[in-house]
Amino acid sequence: MRSASIARVATIAATALFLYATAWAWPHRHSQKAYVRFIADSTIIRGTWGQNEDTYLVKLHFHLNDELLLARLIDEYRPFDPPLSIDMLTSTVGTDLRIRRDPLCDIPYGQMQLRTAPGGPMAILHERLGYQPQLQRTPTLDESLPCYRTVRPLVRMLIFE
Repeated sequence: MRSASIARVATIAATALFLYATAWAWPHRHSQKAYVRFIADSTIIRGTWGQNEDTYLVKLHFHLNDELLLARLIDEYRPFDPPLSIDMLTSTVGTDLRIRRDPLCDIPYGQMQLRTAPGGPMAILHERLGYQPQLQRTPTLDESLPCYRTVRPLVRMLIFE
């Protein structure tokens, strides 16, 4: 009887571990690598419960083709993970990130709250719709911005005692 209980607990634990690993792995399948240059901060939501969410206006350059794209980028992470570094946000040359497309969070450019500079939480614009980033072509206020989400590397350690 005791060996059946141990086998049952081991089976349940293995199934739970498999489901946990599978749930965290799915976003990586549909991600792509892009060169990201941060243009402006948007909303920054941080707390001690649930996910933190930082949103940015970015210029994307995809590795698979030579496409340049102005987009909304959402970085969602757990409360005990660090946000994107200030060096990454303020880099004039940009950085490589894994991202995935999320059409459910597309919004018109005019509805996106923007700050003057990435990484500057005190640089809130008084007239957010008047902000025009220095780009070759600035979108119109009603033009939809494609939305992407960062795919953070899965770094987890399971410790069994």
